[in-house]
Amino acid sequence: MPVIGLLLGHLPQARTTRLLSSLLHAAAPAGTRLVELTPNDLPLHAPYSDAPLPHAGLEWKRQIDAVDGLLVITPTHERSIPGVLKHALDWASCSPSSLEDKPVVIAGAAAPRVGSFMAIVHLRSVLADAGALVMGQPERTLTVQSSDFSAHGRCHSAELDAQAHALLGAAAGYVAHVMRAGGSGPLPTVPSDPVRAVRAERAAAPVSPAGGIPAFVDTVATTDPLVQTGDPLYATLRTDSTTGAPAA
Repeated sequence: MPVIGLLLGHLPQARTTRLLSSLLHAAAPAGTRLVELTPNDLPLHAPYSDAPLPHAGLEWKRQIDAVDGLLVITPTHERSIPGVLKHALDWASCSPSSLEDKPVVIAGAAAPRVGSFMAIVHLRSVLADAGALVMGQPERTLTVQSSDFSAHGRCHSAELDAQAHALLGAAAGYVAHVMRAGGSGPLPTVPSDPVRAVRAERAAAPVSPAGGIPAFVDTVATTDPLVQTGDPLYATLRTDSTTGAPAA
C-alpha cells in the first residue's frame, strides 16, 4: 500500500485550507494512504552546514523518510511559493537529503482567475534541485475557494471534487510506479555525456558483413578530366573566352 505524504501550503483562508485537506484525504483511491505532514518547531533560520541538526529538524526528516512519496500543493504568494513551504523543503533537503530519489507530485491551488503557473514552476525547481523525482506534465491545479464548501464542510463543487480525485489518482499511480521501477535502487538517469558513457563500456564494435561492401571501383570507369575528348562542349570549355584561342 503506497503511503503518500501530503504537504499543503496554507491558502489565504485557514478554513478553506483545512477543508481542502479533508477533501484530498477522501479522494485518495483504495489501497492508498494519505498522511498529512506537519513540520513543527523548525528553527527560523536555514539549516547550518557546520552544526548538528536540531531535534525538530531530525523529526521533520523522519516524517518524510517514512512515506513512499509526496504530494506537494502550493498556493501562489507573490508569484512564488509560500515562504513556510520553502522553509520546510529547505530543512527536508539538508544533507543527507530526505528528498533524494523521492517520488513527488506537485499541484497548484488557487481561486478562480488567480494564476498558479509561476508558483508551480518555482516549486518544481526547488524539488528537482533537492534530488526529488518530480512527476512531469501535465501541470495540475486545484481551483478552490471558500464558497466551494457548505457550512458543514461538504464540497459541493463538482469541478473541485473531480480535480481532487484526478490528482490523487495520478499521485497514487506515480508513486506506485516509482516504487516498482526503483525497487532495486534509484531510477536510471540519462548520463550527462552519453558519448563518454558508451565509450566507457568498451563494448566490441559491430561485426562487418561477411561479404563486405559491394565493390564498384573495379567495374565503373571514370574518364580522366585532363584528357582531351571529342566532346564539343569540352572544346568550348577549353577555349579562352576573350581571344577564342585554345586555353593554356
